[in-house]
Amino acid sequence: MSIDNFFRGSSSSPTTSNHLVRWHPPPPGFVKLNFDGYLVNSSAAGGFIVRDWTGKLIKAGATYYGDTPILVAEARALRDGLRLMIQAGFNNIVIEGDNMIVIQVLKGKILVPWQISNIIEDIRI
Repeated sequence: MSIDNFFRGSSSSPTTSNHLVRWHPPPPGFVKLNFDGYLVNSSAAGGFIVRDWTGKLIKAGATYYGDTPILVAEARALRDGLRLMIQAGFNNIVIEGDNMIVIQVLKGKILVPWQISNIIEDIRI
């Protein structure tokens, strides 16, 4: 399974303007894993949702991570969702998230920050 073949990242950044965000389906025969982390007052959570090319919900999950940096929450949400998909037997997976550090690490474009090195190792296994 190659990250470059199925990983898509978003360069979205927080903005105050209103705009529509639309989910784009994966190619036929694939599922799409969207992941995200959330941080408020040093409490972090993360979640994921998986849909097929028709938009049908396959799986979803969310977890409270406690006092964790947002980078760790983002990486853990990805790991949790990807682990579940692989255990369920899915091989054709498109991954999408908005954390460019996590995306660039998985694509091998930047060095792994120490805060998420163990999480990334879990993903690469």
